[in-house]
Amino acid sequence: APSDYTKEMWDKEFLCTFTVALEDDKLSTKMFVENKGEESFDFQAALHSYFTVSALDNFSIAGSFAGKEFLNKMVGEGEMQTEDREEITISEEYDRVYMGVNDPVLKDTGSGKSLAVMNTAGYEDTVLWNPYGDEGMGYNNFVCVESVKFDPVTLEGGSTWTGDMALKAGDL
Repeated sequence: APSDYTKEMWDKEFLCTFTVALEDDKLSTKMFVENKGEESFDFQAALHSYFTVSALDNFSIAGSFAGKEFLNKMVGEGEMQTEDREEITISEEYDRVYMGVNDPVLKDTGSGKSLAVMNTAGYEDTVLWNPYGDEGMGYNNFVCVESVKFDPVTLEGGSTWTGDMALKAGDL
């Protein structure tokens, strides 16, 4: 719920609840946003999830990437491009918003493990980020894979939005 502190930044009447459940075979999350006021407002949602990897040379991300547009934030002020790969590997600094991709599967041949990011409601897009080459940030041993609703959601007074994301580990 809004506080005096948050109202200084954003004066909308809202409630945002984030819940996490640890189940037998997965970790599930739910972001629930409610417009408690009468006036509509717009918002975006992103879960900034950082995952450890054995090394980027052993790592790839599968999903419905091929043919999808992405915003490449590393080119100029950001440039829309089209992905031609089925599976993403990282060999340069990365900051990309993949539109319409909400099914990434992280694959680490170094550990023999996979991790499915299952977005079942709300999150329509995926951000991939890595500061490739930045030794101080330990770039070679992590990747940020964000579940995102990039295009703003307009929430009318009294309406709600839900983002459901779960992580399920597996073997390669």
